[in-house]
Amino acid sequence: MSRATIVTFCALIFVPLVTWFKDAAVVVLALGVLAILLSQNALRLRDILSSVKTPSGMFAGVFVLWSLLSLLWAPSAPAMAWFKAYAAIALGFVLAVALSRISVGVIKHVSGAALMAIVTLLGLLLFERITNGFLVGLVRTSETTDQLLNVMNGGLVLLCCCSFSAAGLMRVRTQSWRYPALFIAAVLIVTASYRMDAVPVAVGAGLFSFLIVYRWGASSFVSLALLVGAGALAWPALSSYATAAELNVWFTEAIHPNWGYRITIWGRVSELIGQNPLIGCGFDSSRVVGETAGLLPDAAGRTSFLHPHNGMLQVWLELGFIGVLLFLATAAFSLRRILESSPKPVSLAVTAGTMTASATIWLLSFGIWQGWWLAVLGLTVSAVVLCFRLDDESSEAQASSAN
Repeated sequence: MSRATIVTFCALIFVPLVTWFKDAAVVVLALGVLAILLSQNALRLRDILSSVKTPSGMFAGVFVLWSLLSLLWAPSAPAMAWFKAYAAIALGFVLAVALSRISVGVIKHVSGAALMAIVTLLGLLLFERITNGFLVGLVRTSETTDQLLNVMNGGLVLLCCCSFSAAGLMRVRTQSWRYPALFIAAVLIVTASYRMDAVPVAVGAGLFSFLIVYRWGASSFVSLALLVGAGALAWPALSSYATAAELNVWFTEAIHPNWGYRITIWGRVSELIGQNPLIGCGFDSSRVVGETAGLLPDAAGRTSFLHPHNGMLQVWLELGFIGVLLFLATAAFSLRRILESSPKPVSLAVTAGTMTASATIWLLSFGIWQGWWLAVLGLTVSAVVLCFRLDDESSEAQASSAN
């Protein structure tokens, strides 16, 4: 067994551990890149450069430079935070590019191990929910059941983002829809049993997108991408309307105080964006701006925010309209490149489901610079690449046998 294979399996062992430690996602990503570097098919510099010399790569590069430049007017000049964030992004990019180029034989082994790791992650989350956090409770002995279950949020997010890739791998490997359907149903049931209600909403939205694109193909994929982009771009206006209509009060009283407070944050961030809409407040400035946001305390007594709980709002607040345009251009050209590669129906549907599920989580729960979340997104993209490669190989094998 080669050193690269050993490191690969070590990396995948950490996937279920994200159940209890969010930063285990960073370990998976780093070990995955290390495995590539140790491989006989090691990634070459020209492979990276060829991926950068594309419209999406160039817009992404300008976005990175713009975020670096914004450190000049950021209130706390968080250079180390910038380095950590883009180190995670770079690792995810390298892993995805490498998986798109290594041999089919390696892809088959890696996809099987990755699928097993994700299924194990689902099993651990199910066990912990049934037992009210028995395993994590062995270490966190003084915490309540709700606090123990909240620890599992990182695992829920990774499962949500990778669930459609796992379903696609099952479909390609078994040539049956039975196991993917059972898997997605199990993911919905398990995630709905936890308190992080954004996750089952994201999985449900991803499933809808998956089915639509699998049935109607590329045209529906473009429509869904435009819908997601328009919704993200309209979030400041929607947030301002929601707070003006006092929906935050209604959500606090009728749904959950957490959602009422979140809408309050979105509305306040939308106001703050208006103070410097073109260039923003600078990279990672939400932590400083949020401390003086002047929000009324919620039921838990919180009076500030560390990030807007919405990735697009954070980009707009910190990097301004220029950053938003660069981000959207990168996303648009990346999606165009996917369509130009003429993916098979399963791969295109997996991309749609993953895009919608990840975007839903991104718009409802997180900012954009958390290291573990960026690692999850890197692993998510890599899982989609695995599905693309295995789907292509399966289609070629079927065509050869038919001839």
